Amino acid sequence: MQTPDQIDTIPADGLSIHGARLSRRGFLGTGGALVVALGLAADFARAEVSAQGASLNAAQPSSWIEIHPDSTITMRTGKCDFGQSSIYTAYRQIVAEELGVPLEAITTVIAGDTDRTPDGGGTFGLLRNASTNMRKAAAYTREAVLALAAQRWGVARSALTLRDGVVSGAGHSEKLGALVAGQDLHLAIPVEGKLTDFRGLVVTGNPPMKAVADYTIVGQAVKNPILRPKVSGQLPWVGDIKLPGMLHARTIHPATLGSTLIAAGKLDTAQFPKAKIVQLGNLLAVVSPDEWEAVQAAQAVAADTKWSEWKGLPTSEKLLDHLQHRVDWSAVPPTQGAKKGDVASVKGAKTHRASYFMPYFKHAPIGPSVSLGDVKPDGSVTVHTHSQNPQFLRMALAKMLGVGEDKVVVRTYAGPGHFGRSNGGNAGSEDEAVLLSRALGVPVRVQWMRHDDMGWSTQSSTAYADISIALDAQGRIASYQATHSGPPMQDDRPIGAILAGLPVIDPPTASNPSPIHTAKMGIADRWVYGAVEHVAETGRGTIQLGEKESLIKVGLRDHSMRTPVQFQQNFPREVAMSEAAMLAGKDALQFRIDHTDDPRVKAVLERLKLEAAWDTRPSPAPRTKGAKLLRGRGVSFMLRDNGYWACAATITVAPATGEVKVERMVLVSDPGIVVNPLQLKRQAQAGCLMGVSQALHEEVSFDEGAVTSLDWATYPILTAQEMPDLKIVLAPYAGAQIYGQGSESANALAAPAIAGAFLDATGKPVRRLPLRPDYVKAALKA
Repeated sequence: MQTPDQIDTIPADGLSIHGARLSRRGFLGTGGALVVALGLAADFARAEVSAQGASLNAAQPSSWIEIHPDSTITMRTGKCDFGQSSIYTAYRQIVAEELGVPLEAITTVIAGDTDRTPDGGGTFGLLRNASTNMRKAAAYTREAVLALAAQRWGVARSALTLRDGVVSGAGHSEKLGALVAGQDLHLAIPVEGKLTDFRGLVVTGNPPMKAVADYTIVGQAVKNPILRPKVSGQLPWVGDIKLPGMLHARTIHPATLGSTLIAAGKLDTAQFPKAKIVQLGNLLAVVSPDEWEAVQAAQAVAADTKWSEWKGLPTSEKLLDHLQHRVDWSAVPPTQGAKKGDVASVKGAKTHRASYFMPYFKHAPIGPSVSLGDVKPDGSVTVHTHSQNPQFLRMALAKMLGVGEDKVVVRTYAGPGHFGRSNGGNAGSEDEAVLLSRALGVPVRVQWMRHDDMGWSTQSSTAYADISIALDAQGRIASYQATHSGPPMQDDRPIGAILAGLPVIDPPTASNPSPIHTAKMGIADRWVYGAVEHVAETGRGTIQLGEKESLIKVGLRDHSMRTPVQFQQNFPREVAMSEAAMLAGKDALQFRIDHTDDPRVKAVLERLKLEAAWDTRPSPAPRTKGAKLLRGRGVSFMLRDNGYWACAATITVAPATGEVKVERMVLVSDPGIVVNPLQLKRQAQAGCLMGVSQALHEEVSFDEGAVTSLDWATYPILTAQEMPDLKIVLAPYAGAQIYGQGSESANALAAPAIAGAFLDATGKPVRRLPLRPDYVKAALKA
């Protein structure tokens, strides 16, 4: 029998593994594990232990991967699941592939919780960049295991391979678990950044990666293992969490976005004997151990509460005019996008000029924002919530309370998707729950009502664009010029903290050092029409509407939603391309092919032509005189984060009623390496339907003081009856070496393709969203 010192010969100072370091803390009588942790694990562990108590295993929160003696694996990530399943499918596939183990070996996935995960950062761009952490961690782990085996067997590392969870070579073979059994192994991998910053920690170094040609797990259709527990109720949703002594709360938000509290309404203690009013600055709430009593009492108190009057918004009806004529765009430095040639020197045979407009959109989760705050007498805080960036939320809560970040723990659960508004951590109720818990000394559960969510959550920003396209005598684009203008996209200030007058991060401004929290309008829409010789794109930003005028510094708070900024810029570009094609007498799809020099753009558009059975002809479509329904088809293209996407829409327009019906949508995608085709198709289907909803129905309405879209009647969305036929085609580039962005582009493609189809059906342009009947009828008469 081997004695412990014969098992391997890891030096006292460890083994260097491509910049990582493998060490052995000791031998164990039973058990054992290889824990793959941060290079700064000691400091991280101390912070977590002080937050949770000495019972916490300090090695675990900082670890990405743990290999156990039975060859099962635990995987940790600070990213959260929002229904897209990437954490439980794509991430497991990437780790299993890179590590060299069966997918089934990864039996446990721990996600999101700040005291149990290593990396932080928001749940966005899950494949384009965030997955690199997991991929590198797995590659470091594989190399460490091979180095460990080489040391133990006294053979060269190059003689060994790791496949299907077995290390073999040079006459030796051993399962992964057996190699770590009885040992306390620790692999410290290099990282940079700060855990609670917006993007969290990033794994550095360059461990050798598995060749894409050798993939066997990535690319497979893997079912989402979290789906059945969600549907069956086995998985706890955020609304299910309860704590002993917990109170229910309903907040009473100001009458307008600039109102201050004059006097709280009276509480009828005879009618609501268990209820209590809590006031923290301009934050007002009613709490009760009985939730229904809290709801009723809050409604009664709200009706009697006095707020100051405020009018500082232009109204949604006057929004475009306000942006075009009443905003000082020189106050924020402009940004430059694509720049090529000299557009001022071009004199076209024909010129297309137009302005395009997108309103505010609401994230509008179907379910409510729910959070449970628990502040202990020692000042430690735990908040149970549904968040896209729990570590960043942790920072915001610590700043609000004036305590160290080590005092705050965020636990995450399944909840309603809200498409980006909490990628800064907060969606709405988190800080309110914490503040009420601190004030009352017991756990407090805050659930926003529908009017709270619609009226006080953030919205995806409005924007407008001025575009000029000059055509030469042959109908080709001689020059393209665009100026994109709009307020910012990322106000991560927690609303409860603002109302209570407590510290928060700065709002978006031109001088904000954070590139995320800036008032500048960057050009996010990648220019793909490289055959155009003269191009100039400019972005103009401003501060959030109403913020400067508001007494509480709250205006129409903006926040990213799927395909942020790029949606606002791609819509006008692609609609203008369809209009320019019609002006040139060219087919809209072929017109795009003729103006790109990127073979992948051409390939995706050619594939779309085939899959959509596109008939090549100029717009508008031939039609029968007096027809009650006009039919047309349109096209759009987007390159987002190394993912190439094209879309074709077929619609009908009823001139008499102004009704637009989307009959069919065809999407073709080249996202690079496809990790899980089953889930990608599902994501693209859902994204496309969201885009159809935005194109036909969605627009935030507001008066001079407040949002007036407060329910599904005043903010309608797509119904099941309106769903078009969907066809999703995955056509990845054969030589792809990177993961392109998944399905975000699907929602942004729909609107410009539908607008292009309207142009084809009617010969009339539509240059704003949504295509509601009143606007459609006005466009047809123009």
